[in-house]
Amino acid sequence: MAAPALLAQDAAFSAWSKGSHSSMRLIAGATAVSGKQRVGVEIVMNPGFKTYWRTPGDSGVPPVFDWSGSVNVGGLDVRWPAPERFEDATGFAVGYVGEVVIPVSVQPVDPGKPVTLVLQLDYAVCDRICIPAKGEARLWLEPGVTSVTSPRLEAYEARVPAPVKLGPQKDKLALLAVKSDEAVTADFSLRILLRAPPEGVIEDVFVEGPGMWSFGRPVLAPQPDGGVMASVILKERPKGAAGPVPFIVTVRGKPAPVEARVELDIPAAKP
Repeated sequence: MAAPALLAQDAAFSAWSKGSHSSMRLIAGATAVSGKQRVGVEIVMNPGFKTYWRTPGDSGVPPVFDWSGSVNVGGLDVRWPAPERFEDATGFAVGYVGEVVIPVSVQPVDPGKPVTLVLQLDYAVCDRICIPAKGEARLWLEPGVTSVTSPRLEAYEARVPAPVKLGPQKDKLALLAVKSDEAVTADFSLRILLRAPPEGVIEDVFVEGPGMWSFGRPVLAPQPDGGVMASVILKERPKGAAGPVPFIVTVRGKPAPVEARVELDIPAAKP
């Protein structure tokens, strides 16, 4: 009975795909109740190196996933852990320092058959300069396996921001209001009113828009009622963008990160 258990454990990880400053592999988790397969893309870097989030900030390159060689895959959902903000030569970039596991939910075409995941990953790692990196990994997933434990994957799944709506939250970070204001030194700014539960803390705020939107580092100001106001200056917008625009606002902090999708009526750019 020992040999099958060892084989099952071996099947939980792909081989490492090693580069000059980083390595990448796939981790398998237990099959979800929905029938989706839980997988993690693990990247481990040399000390001092970073890699980038889906919206990398002032510089950097977001990872590009190519799953085209996979078998029995009907859809994939990449779920990004809340990132960090770090300083580089051109300003502030957004991503992960030292290591990260990016969770992925995989929907099989036929849930009763195995899935073969084949990933080719283009990403970048950065110390003083950014260096392109490539990784290739293959992982076979048996359907309906619930006995696999993956502490690394589970730890980073817990860092994926929970979706919330605007308004008060019980025992969570809350986005109470988001509005746009004309700014003195920029096109416009966002003012985001936040609140943390008792013993909670708000650490950072990240704003994303469709296309070439770029926002500065937020200024966090405590409010008399115990909330926090985050002021975020617009740095760049797509040409001609105005009117109703959808944004994603991610709040990093304790007890756990959250994100909200909001639509704002954005004024036309100043002449």
